[in-house]
Amino acid sequence: MIVFEVFLILIASVYAFLVLKCCVKFYFYKPEKNLKTSFKKVSVMVSAKNEEENISNFITNILSQSSENHELVLIDDNSLDKTFEIAGKFSDIILKKNPFSGKKSALKYGIDFCSGDFLILTDADCFGNRYWVETITKTAFAYDADMVLAPVIICAEDNSNIFQRLWQTEGFSLITITAGTCIWGRPVMSNGGNIGYKTFFFKNNVLSLNKKYSSGDDMFMMESAQRQRKKIVYVKDRNAVVRTFGPKNLKQLLRQRSRWVSKTGGYKEKFTLFFAGVIFCGNFFAAMLPFVAWFTDWRVSVFMVLTKFLSDFFSVKVSSDYYRKKQKISDIIVLEIIYPYYVLSSVAVFLFKGVRWK
Repeated sequence: MIVFEVFLILIASVYAFLVLKCCVKFYFYKPEKNLKTSFKKVSVMVSAKNEEENISNFITNILSQSSENHELVLIDDNSLDKTFEIAGKFSDIILKKNPFSGKKSALKYGIDFCSGDFLILTDADCFGNRYWVETITKTAFAYDADMVLAPVIICAEDNSNIFQRLWQTEGFSLITITAGTCIWGRPVMSNGGNIGYKTFFFKNNVLSLNKKYSSGDDMFMMESAQRQRKKIVYVKDRNAVVRTFGPKNLKQLLRQRSRWVSKTGGYKEKFTLFFAGVIFCGNFFAAMLPFVAWFTDWRVSVFMVLTKFLSDFFSVKVSSDYYRKKQKISDIIVLEIIYPYYVLSSVAVFLFKGVRWK
């Protein structure tokens, strides 16, 4: 039993170290101001499927960006609704139908129509302010980055809906991990809704995307960049944010998270696997806390609860404060209680129901 208790303390300690390291890195990172760069042409590419509710506003948002030299390449991934027809009403975009199926094939097909020196990928349900493209590309060109990571904030359509607020809270924790590990020089996360690449780097590596997984193109590209020792930069700027509405119900959420779980089998970077393993173990034993408390010294359980809560609390606080979306402590506490079970449920959905795209 002593060995088990030491193991639990070790897991809790490493968990806290990794998460708090990300918090410190994010909090103290001060990107250079007044970046000087010569702007080049930028391509914004999106693969859209069944987005008739969002596509008009999305295109309008991109065309109204402050950047003077950018293009929008929109690939319709065999939508069953009116996405393609609505997009076709806009003459200032490059619109194509994916002759194959799936987001990865859409990106591989669409890159040949991109003429910019830099490429930004996003989703059709994501929206940035009018300085979004300019901010992303200014950082990319100034730092000569091969790949840039930027934040996606989940918006709560109804602030009285605690379900939506909780996933917004979770999103800020993920932003801290994404930014912190990138600033650390050991990125373990990215978000395909707000990411950029040098166009030639993407073209040279897009064919190597793992076809086995329905999602994860952003992560697999990031691992490719790491193996080639390419420069990956996080854009810590409020104008670099895109916002989207999260899953509308628990079923959609678990389906989305099960896709995230499924692609971990394709990861090869050891630190990414180590980080994911520690986070999973921390949540697994938190879910099993009633049994852990029964079989171990009560001080071990208290140590686990305190280290995990404080780590998770600061992971939400540092990014939500910076992006001026302070979260309620009550929401953080509720999320802390249910999150371990939600993680295990996502794994269960993947194992027993599999995954599918839209």
